Amino acid sequence: MNRKKLKPFKTVALLAIILQFAFFNVQSSWAAEPVRLVINDGASNLQLKLKIERAVSTLLTDINSSFSDNLTIPLLPGSDLLSTDAARDLKQLWSNEQFRCRDEEVVEHLLTTRDGYQVRGIPLSVKHPDSSSLTYQEAVINFDKNGLIISFFYAISPELYGKNTKGALQDSRNEVTDIEERMMILNYVEHFRTAYNQKDIEFLRQVFSTNALIITGTVIKVSRSELNPNGVRIKYRKQNKEEYLSNLQRAFRANSYIKVTFDNVFITAHPTIQNIYGVTVHQKWNSSRYSDEGYVFMVWDFRNQDEPQIHVRTWQPEFLTHDQRIDSNDIFTLGDFDFIDR
Repeated sequence: MNRKKLKPFKTVALLAIILQFAFFNVQSSWAAEPVRLVINDGASNLQLKLKIERAVSTLLTDINSSFSDNLTIPLLPGSDLLSTDAARDLKQLWSNEQFRCRDEEVVEHLLTTRDGYQVRGIPLSVKHPDSSSLTYQEAVINFDKNGLIISFFYAISPELYGKNTKGALQDSRNEVTDIEERMMILNYVEHFRTAYNQKDIEFLRQVFSTNALIITGTVIKVSRSELNPNGVRIKYRKQNKEEYLSNLQRAFRANSYIKVTFDNVFITAHPTIQNIYGVTVHQKWNSSRYSDEGYVFMVWDFRNQDEPQIHVRTWQPEFLTHDQRIDSNDIFTLGDFDFIDR
């Protein structure tokens, strides 16, 4: 009798062991595979090359592990691989949306920058905060001269580095085409764009100049006329730096996520003042409460290349009505602003 009573317990125990073993194997199959960076060009110093490869490989592997295990923040490598500022920025970005490296092996060039080195083209799958859908995005990682990771942010499309994409703009006067000059400017534009995704109000406070002018356009209805048959126009609102940042901080708190993307980048140089640039981008703003598309124009001041500043930021809607785009002649350019101290 005793043996018969024990059989069910033995069966349950055996089944529990089998299930535990099976669950362990399933968990193992879910575990993220290690990611390996291979630098195939641009590094003459072997020790530096190995350090950068190790830093990026460790970082991306930890990010993928965090993504697979649904952790709230990525596991980050030690301070010998990643600066404190880079770790903070990466955590801010991760708190807004999660991502993983798409490839187990990433082969890229090492680029030399004014401050150190850069690896571009890191392929990411980014999870949309409101769904399980994934979108493609590339990352750029910057290093100091010793190979320490100092920043990680989303990259603008690689084809935009070599040439302007005019989009609605047709005026090519003073167009910036030099690749090194464009790389310097776009590197900061990429960081600026990622700051919105990170909700990094402190970086935005730093990059806007004290007397920055912010202009936002809103479509309003007006009386129809021969010159305005659709009965709409853009009403512009001016803000100073503190007003804009205060409103932006409220938007950061009100939205569970903010996703900003730039395309159709167009860069021009000031005709008389060196290191002043006008940058026009087509922006898509998507957040948990609001979405729009339009043109952002910025005046960037690189006269102090260690701390470039934005003197002007404008936003204009792409469409006045569902089928009427803004006239290209109405999009702000450098010629609309004459305020910079010489």
